[in-house]
Order: sequence, then structure tokens, then C-alpha cells
Amino acid sequence: MDRSVTHSFRSNLLDELEHATNRLIEGEAVMKRALGRLWQVINDDPGHDPREEEVVVPKREDADGNVDEELDRRFVRVPDPVPNAHKLFLIPYPENDTPVLDPSQFASPGVQQDNLEKALATLRELQDDGREYAERLEEIRESLGDARSQRDVVWEMVREKAIKEIQDAAFDAAED
Repeated sequence: MDRSVTHSFRSNLLDELEHATNRLIEGEAVMKRALGRLWQVINDDPGHDPREEEVVVPKREDADGNVDEELDRRFVRVPDPVPNAHKLFLIPYPENDTPVLDPSQFASPGVQQDNLEKALATLRELQDDGREYAERLEEIRESLGDARSQRDVVWEMVREKAIKEIQDAAFDAAED
């Protein structure tokens, strides 16, 4: 048999491509988990302790006359309308808009919020692109498996034909 034919059918290229594809898919899985954890942290309320029990607010008739205290307890249970991402990533400014830290080092609240929203949108796009990329990689891996099985079938046919030709040549040589 021709050495180039043997080399092409015994090449490790498909194995190497499959290994590279598997590593890329694994890398995407790591990023997928990291982004999933980020969204989980962003969606968790940083000020809320899940182990904390609900505050029981007595009925108004049962209260000992301290209406302000009862309203304070009810206010504690009202959910905070500020998105968790803002609580985690934005530097708060006091009511009078005088920053706690030097304003030259930090952007204004509006700029911070715009930058945060753009960054989160970019991360969402990255996550969507990552999903599509992983799907394409899986398709490539499947195609490599198909190519390997086709190569194996062709290689088996070539080997059988070569063996048959060698046997025919040996048979013809024996007859002469």
C-alpha cells in the first residue's frame, strides 16, 4: 500500500481536533457557570438574610398604642425597589448629592448607572454568544465523529481491497 494512503488514514488529526473541540466546550461551560453565578448574585438581595424570620406585626387593636412602632415594623417588610445590581456595583450618594468619597475618582450616579447597564447588557450578549458558540462546537464535534466513522469504513474497505490484491498476487505467483 502507498505510504501516503496509510498515513492519511492513520493520522491523529481527527483525534487532535476532537480534543481541542472538547477543551473549548469545557471552557465555555466554565464561563457559563461563572455568568450563572454572577446572575444569581445579582438577583439575590444583598441586604436580605434568607435565614431571617418574618417579622410578626400585631393587629392594630392588639398594639399597645404605639402606632409609629407598628408602621416601622411594616416598613421593614416592604421590598426595596432598587435593583440588586445597583446595590452591588454603584457607589451611593447621600440625599444632598454630596459624595462620600472624592467625586474626581468616581463618576456621577447617572454615569455609573449607564455604565453598569451597558456592562450588564454586554455580559448578556456574551452569554448568548457563548451559548451559540457552544452549540456550534458541539456540531463540529459531531461532524468530527461522523468523519472518523466514515474514515474508518473507507480504511476498512481499502485494507480489504489491499489484502485481496496481495492474496491474488500471491495466488498468481504460486500458479506460475
